[in-house]
Amino acid sequence: MKQVLQHRIDSTFAHYDVNGNGVIELADVYALADRLLRAFGEPASSERGRDLVEAYDRFWEMLVDHCDADRDGRIGPEEYRDAMIEMVVEGGPINMGFLEIVQSLLDLMDTNGDGRVDADEFQVLLKARGLGADECGLAFAHLDTDGDGAISVQEYVAAVRDYYTNPAEDTPGSWLYPKALQRT
Repeated sequence: MKQVLQHRIDSTFAHYDVNGNGVIELADVYALADRLLRAFGEPASSERGRDLVEAYDRFWEMLVDHCDADRDGRIGPEEYRDAMIEMVVEGGPINMGFLEIVQSLLDLMDTNGDGRVDADEFQVLLKARGLGADECGLAFAHLDTDGDGAISVQEYVAAVRDYYTNPAEDTPGSWLYPKALQRT
Protein backbone atom coordinates (compact mmCIF):
# COMPACT_ATOMS: atom_id res chain seq x y z
CA MET A 1 0.00 0.00 0.00
CA LYS A 2 2.65 2.53 1.03
CA GLN A 3 4.67 1.67 -2.10
CA VAL A 4 1.75 2.60 -4.39
CA LEU A 5 1.24 5.95 -2.68
CA GLN A 6 4.98 6.61 -2.67
CA HIS A 7 5.07 5.90 -6.40
CA ARG A 8 2.18 8.29 -7.01
CA ILE A 9 3.97 11.07 -5.12
CA ASP A 10 7.15 10.39 -7.11
CA SER A 11 5.13 10.35 -10.35
CA THR A 12 3.59 13.75 -9.67
CA PHE A 13 7.04 15.07 -8.80
CA ALA A 14 8.20 13.91 -12.24
CA HIS A 15 5.14 15.58 -13.80
CA TYR A 16 5.95 18.89 -12.07
CA ASP A 17 9.68 18.66 -12.91
CA VAL A 18 8.93 19.61 -16.51
CA ASN A 19 12.53 20.16 -17.59
CA GLY A 20 13.67 16.94 -15.91
CA ASN A 21 16.57 18.46 -13.99
CA GLY A 22 15.67 16.70 -10.73
CA VAL A 23 14.10 19.68 -8.94
CA ILE A 24 10.85 21.61 -9.19
CA GLU A 25 11.47 25.28 -9.85
CA LEU A 26 9.32 28.26 -10.76
CA ALA A 27 10.22 27.72 -14.43
CA ASP A 28 8.66 24.24 -14.25
CA VAL A 29 5.42 25.63 -12.85
CA TYR A 30 5.27 28.23 -15.62
CA ALA A 31 5.94 25.49 -18.18
CA LEU A 32 2.95 23.56 -16.81
CA ALA A 33 0.77 26.66 -17.05
CA ASP A 34 1.99 27.27 -20.60
CA ARG A 35 1.26 23.67 -21.56
CA LEU A 36 -2.34 24.08 -20.37
CA LEU A 37 -2.79 27.45 -22.02
CA ARG A 38 -1.59 25.98 -25.33
CA ALA A 39 -3.80 22.89 -24.91
CA PHE A 40 -6.85 25.11 -24.42
CA GLY A 41 -5.80 27.62 -27.08
CA GLU A 42 -5.92 30.38 -24.48
CA PRO A 43 -3.47 33.28 -24.73
CA ALA A 44 -1.65 34.16 -21.51
CA SER A 45 -2.75 37.76 -22.07
CA SER A 46 -6.48 36.95 -21.91
CA GLU A 47 -8.36 37.29 -18.65
CA ARG A 48 -8.65 33.51 -18.27
CA GLY A 49 -4.99 33.10 -19.22
CA ARG A 50 -3.88 35.70 -16.66
CA ASP A 51 -6.07 34.03 -14.03
CA LEU A 52 -4.43 30.68 -14.71
CA VAL A 53 -0.90 32.11 -14.60
CA GLU A 54 -1.74 33.90 -11.34
CA ALA A 55 -3.13 30.65 -9.95
CA TYR A 56 0.08 28.87 -10.88
CA ASP A 57 2.04 31.66 -9.17
CA ARG A 58 0.01 30.89 -6.03
CA PHE A 59 0.59 27.17 -6.60
CA TRP A 60 4.34 27.81 -6.67
CA GLU A 61 4.13 29.87 -3.47
CA MET A 62 2.17 27.05 -1.82
CA LEU A 63 4.74 24.47 -2.99
CA VAL A 64 7.63 26.57 -1.67
CA ASP A 65 5.87 27.22 1.65
CA HIS A 66 5.12 23.54 2.20
CA CYS A 67 7.90 21.70 0.39
CA ASP A 68 11.07 23.80 0.16
CA ALA A 69 12.58 22.79 3.50
CA ASP A 70 15.97 24.39 2.86
CA ARG A 71 14.43 27.55 1.28
CA ASP A 72 16.68 27.52 -1.77
CA GLY A 73 13.86 28.05 -4.31
CA ARG A 74 14.23 24.50 -5.59
CA ILE A 75 12.19 21.53 -4.43
CA GLY A 76 13.98 18.22 -4.53
CA PRO A 77 12.25 14.83 -4.64
CA GLU A 78 12.78 14.13 -0.95
CA GLU A 79 11.47 17.55 0.09
CA TYR A 80 8.41 17.05 -2.10
CA ARG A 81 7.82 13.51 -0.88
CA ASP A 82 8.10 14.43 2.81
CA ALA A 83 5.79 17.43 2.45
CA MET A 84 3.17 15.52 0.45
CA ILE A 85 3.11 12.71 2.98
CA GLU A 86 2.64 15.24 5.79
CA MET A 87 0.12 17.45 3.96
CA VAL A 88 -2.05 14.92 2.20
CA VAL A 89 -1.29 11.30 3.06
CA GLU A 90 -1.33 11.93 6.80
CA GLY A 91 -4.48 14.00 6.55
CA GLY A 92 -3.20 17.54 6.47
CA PRO A 93 -5.66 20.16 5.31
CA ILE A 94 -5.91 21.15 1.68
CA ASN A 95 -5.70 24.90 2.05
CA MET A 96 -7.80 27.60 0.42
CA GLY A 97 -4.97 28.51 -1.95
CA PHE A 98 -5.16 25.05 -3.45
CA LEU A 99 -8.92 25.37 -3.89
CA GLU A 100 -8.42 28.68 -5.72
CA ILE A 101 -5.89 27.02 -8.03
CA VAL A 102 -8.32 24.20 -8.79
CA GLN A 103 -11.08 26.75 -9.46
CA SER A 104 -8.83 28.64 -11.92
CA LEU A 105 -7.95 25.39 -13.66
CA LEU A 106 -11.61 24.41 -13.95
CA ASP A 107 -12.51 27.92 -15.16
CA LEU A 108 -9.93 27.56 -17.94
CA MET A 109 -11.33 24.15 -18.85
CA ASP A 110 -14.88 25.56 -19.09
CA THR A 111 -14.30 26.69 -22.66
CA ASN A 112 -17.98 27.13 -23.51
CA GLY A 113 -18.60 29.29 -20.42
CA ASP A 114 -21.56 27.32 -19.11
CA GLY A 115 -20.10 27.06 -15.60
CA ARG A 116 -19.49 23.32 -15.94
CA VAL A 117 -16.52 21.19 -17.04
CA ASP A 118 -17.93 18.51 -19.30
CA ALA A 119 -16.21 15.43 -20.70
CA ASP A 120 -14.94 17.13 -23.88
CA GLU A 121 -13.48 20.03 -21.91
CA PHE A 122 -11.88 17.75 -19.32
CA GLN A 123 -10.39 15.63 -22.09
CA VAL A 124 -8.15 18.54 -23.14
CA LEU A 125 -6.52 18.59 -19.68
CA LEU A 126 -6.07 14.84 -19.59
CA LYS A 127 -4.58 14.74 -23.08
CA ALA A 128 -2.09 17.42 -21.97
CA ARG A 129 -1.17 14.99 -19.14
CA GLY A 130 -0.64 12.15 -21.59
CA LEU A 131 -3.90 10.18 -21.58
CA GLY A 132 -5.29 8.81 -24.82
CA ALA A 133 -8.86 9.45 -26.00
CA ASP A 134 -10.23 6.16 -24.62
CA GLU A 135 -8.59 6.73 -21.24
CA CYS A 136 -10.02 10.28 -21.12
CA GLY A 137 -13.58 8.96 -21.27
CA LEU A 138 -12.89 6.44 -18.54
CA ALA A 139 -11.16 9.05 -16.40
CA PHE A 140 -14.08 11.45 -16.73
CA ALA A 141 -16.53 8.73 -15.75
CA HIS A 142 -14.46 8.00 -12.63
CA LEU A 143 -14.10 11.65 -11.61
CA ASP A 144 -17.73 12.62 -12.22
CA THR A 145 -18.75 10.86 -9.03
CA ASP A 146 -22.24 12.37 -8.85
CA GLY A 147 -22.97 11.46 -12.49
CA ASP A 148 -24.20 14.94 -13.46
CA GLY A 149 -22.02 15.11 -16.59
CA ALA A 150 -19.54 17.63 -15.14
CA ILE A 151 -16.51 17.77 -12.87
CA SER A 152 -16.89 20.14 -9.92
CA VAL A 153 -14.21 21.66 -7.71
CA GLN A 154 -15.36 19.35 -4.94
CA GLU A 155 -15.07 16.26 -7.14
CA TYR A 156 -11.63 17.31 -8.37
CA VAL A 157 -10.31 18.05 -4.86
CA ALA A 158 -11.74 14.74 -3.59
CA ALA A 159 -9.95 12.97 -6.45
CA VAL A 160 -6.66 14.69 -5.56
CA ARG A 161 -6.96 13.56 -1.94
CA ASP A 162 -7.93 10.07 -3.13
CA TYR A 163 -4.90 9.94 -5.44
CA TYR A 164 -2.53 10.54 -2.54
CA THR A 165 -4.32 8.46 0.12
CA ASN A 166 -6.04 5.52 -1.55
CA PRO A 167 -3.73 2.93 -3.14
CA ALA A 168 -6.59 1.08 -4.82
CA GLU A 169 -6.84 1.06 -8.61
CA ASP A 170 -9.85 2.47 -10.49
CA THR A 171 -10.75 5.02 -7.85
CA PRO A 172 -11.47 8.61 -8.92
CA GLY A 173 -8.02 9.78 -7.86
CA SER A 174 -6.22 7.01 -9.72
CA TRP A 175 -7.37 8.67 -12.97
CA LEU A 176 -5.83 12.13 -12.42
CA TYR A 177 -2.51 11.28 -14.09
CA PRO A 178 -1.62 8.97 -16.96
CA LYS A 179 -1.61 5.29 -16.07
CA ALA A 180 1.92 5.01 -17.42
CA LEU A 181 3.12 7.33 -14.65
CA GLN A 182 1.39 5.28 -11.97
CA ARG A 183 2.79 1.84 -12.73
CA THR A 184 5.18 0.51 -10.14
